[in-house]
Amino acid sequence: MEDTNLKMAQQDINDALETVKDLEKVANEENLSKELLREKFVTLNEKVKNLENILKNEGII
Repeated sequence: MEDTNLKMAQQDINDALETVKDLEKVANEENLSKELLREKFVTLNEKVKNLENILKNEGII
């Protein structure tokens, strides 16, 4: 894997993990807004798609 793609993949993984942590925090709140929860899932989905594209371009998946 090229260094550039490796760094991008690492960043996407870190971003996705941070989004999961944010989701956990939001899920534990009593006043959980559906819009906020949706926003966090959309962000997570985007990060995972970016990572998937990098891995596909590298022939890993």
